[in-house]
Amino acid sequence: MTDSAPFVKQVTEFGDTQKVVATEDIRNDQGVSLVKRGARIDSSLYERLVQHKLLRPIDYSVSIENPVTPLSLVTDAKRLLSNEADLVQAVDGRFIERDLLPVIGSIHLEPQLSIKMKLCRENTSWRYQHMLRTTLIALHVAARLRWPVAERQVLAAAAIFHDLGEMHLDPDLFDGQPLDLVQRRQIASHPTIAYLFLKEFPVYHPHVSLAVHQHHERLDGSGYPKGLSGNDVVPAARVIGASELLAVIRLEPERRDDLLSSISEILSFNTDRFGKEIILSLIEASKRIEEGSMGMVADRLLMVNKEGLQARMKLLQQMLLEAEVLSDGSNDEMTTFICGQLGHISEMANRCCANLHTSDDLLEIFGNDHIALSELDALVREMTFLVQSTAREAMRRWPIDELSDHHREPLTRWLKQAETMIQTGVA
Repeated sequence: MTDSAPFVKQVTEFGDTQKVVATEDIRNDQGVSLVKRGARIDSSLYERLVQHKLLRPIDYSVSIENPVTPLSLVTDAKRLLSNEADLVQAVDGRFIERDLLPVIGSIHLEPQLSIKMKLCRENTSWRYQHMLRTTLIALHVAARLRWPVAERQVLAAAAIFHDLGEMHLDPDLFDGQPLDLVQRRQIASHPTIAYLFLKEFPVYHPHVSLAVHQHHERLDGSGYPKGLSGNDVVPAARVIGASELLAVIRLEPERRDDLLSSISEILSFNTDRFGKEIILSLIEASKRIEEGSMGMVADRLLMVNKEGLQARMKLLQQMLLEAEVLSDGSNDEMTTFICGQLGHISEMANRCCANLHTSDDLLEIFGNDHIALSELDALVREMTFLVQSTAREAMRRWPIDELSDHHREPLTRWLKQAETMIQTGVA
């Protein structure tokens, strides 16, 4: 996977427009030379290269003009901040020059990682900018928590690399179309892919590589790829995961026109998944964002569809009630995981005063209070997402055909309903 066809294709196609040169003979695993040292690399070589297992990953054997450097990372971060006022609010602009940019400028980039970052920046700018946003937010959290400089440097490197594994996957997986189970499993492999190439470098392994490998793990055991929980999830991974959450729900370009007055409510709902101190730092950041865009938020509040909200609450309540039936007399791992996660979601909902069993009463109490309705709407959307995530993760971890017939029927019915929620975009 560290030398996948999609990545080889990116390297060779990049050579059609910019200078890419073989720095050594590119050989297959039998030692046969496929491309001579000094040769220009372009798309005409793609078929020849992907027909073989290479002796060394291709990014060990090529050079690219103007690869990404620590200085260019800082320059790109400054450019991003100059264009995104909400991001400046999130990281508290007063501390950018002191606490954020110097740490980004200290990131060590091995030549192979410089090449990957260059390809990422040129071919998938949206991914590159996402990694920069996540890095800036993560460093803000670390500064608020007074992490030592050495730990911030590890965090910065892990954050800037955290999604590079996606570059080794089929680009069509990221075009926004509905994904089947096989495709979702492929996407879930991206932390492991990144770990595999980072662990080859002593400067990144084990601290940076481990944080990257775990950035989708969660304290409550709901994450992937290993389903770790508690102290097994390293703090840097939790900070990256939580920072990525804030970036995705509010700061990515596709979300800027879908303003919410209750980013902090969604973050608070995820406290048990990332940790209280981390979430509190991000809640402070979210409040600065909200205060900086109150006029636009006011317009967004008027758009909450009360009937749609009620329907989503009813559907969620049904899903949670049916999950309770799954646990009757069943102790297989898949059912135990689903019921445990959904029970946790219900507990968090009650803690946030969003009890689905009293949905009609809640809506009647809120009336036309647009702020309260917006907060409830945000919480319900997040609960729906977490139910969907639970179903996805359960199907990724356990083949349902391995269950007994007695346990399979109600579980299959519940998973199909969750899959329908995913495919129809209910959120």
